[in-house]
Amino acid sequence: MKDLNDFRFVAAVAESGSLAGAARRLQVDHATAFRRLGRIQARLGVRLFERHSGRYTPTAAGEELARLGATMEAQATESLRRLAGQDLRPAGTVRITTTESIAGHLIGPVAYACRREHPAIHLQIVTANEIYNLSKRDADIAVRPTLRPPDHLIGHRTGSVGLAVYGARKYVGRGRIAPDLSHHCWIALDDSLSQTASLRWLDKIKSLDTVELRVNSFPGIYHACRSGLGLAVLPCFIGDADPDLRRLGEPIPECEAALWVLTHPDLRGTVRVQAVFDVLQRELKRQAPRLAGQRSDTRRRG
Repeated sequence: MKDLNDFRFVAAVAESGSLAGAARRLQVDHATAFRRLGRIQARLGVRLFERHSGRYTPTAAGEELARLGATMEAQATESLRRLAGQDLRPAGTVRITTTESIAGHLIGPVAYACRREHPAIHLQIVTANEIYNLSKRDADIAVRPTLRPPDHLIGHRTGSVGLAVYGARKYVGRGRIAPDLSHHCWIALDDSLSQTASLRWLDKIKSLDTVELRVNSFPGIYHACRSGLGLAVLPCFIGDADPDLRRLGEPIPECEAALWVLTHPDLRGTVRVQAVFDVLQRELKRQAPRLAGQRSDTRRRG
């Protein structure tokens, strides 16, 4: 193949198992990806993929080209990372990946501080539940609540993330809540996030099969909870900030997570990345009491 990008394309199809996945990764539409695969196979005179139940499985020839494409992309990505690490200017774009909750409730002061201290740096915030691939430069910095950050990344823990039970005031009223919380309606994460500590804790209170509403994100749970649909386990930095919610007790120890600011080792010498990394670490540490669920306002305690 004369076009080296064809190797990258074949590797993307093999890795994702679909043309749609490869198209998203390469930022082209599905029709373009379909035509491209057809042209590559026609030029080579061999079939590179077999399609079964909508999934593209590489043939022996496809596997060989995919391995070459993956190796080429890995080498190119490593070179780009190393070149980025030699950048000595505190200017340019820094991509931060984090959860929707953190982006909506915590990143604002960081963005303000970055703009004030480093006006030539532009931030891009990408929200996702999983950690974007920092090795492939999908992002430069990750801000994640986790007890086990990936081994291939470096970073600092900025504090603990406390979670507690909340209910809308119109749901719980101003009286005391019965000790048996299983009698209440609940809102919880769905099974796509089955490893979340809050789900394991709630399953001891009320079988997840009987939970009245399941949502795939904490922002979704938050909006349902403040609408009065039931009780929910929420990060304290979300629940405590809303006067329409009432916290029912202290943060739950079993649900506590650590908040980490992470980057790839090859990027720690990049001035713009290090500048944003330092601001993130500093500003999030300032918010550590709020993150942990500490507060002096006893009027809102359950």
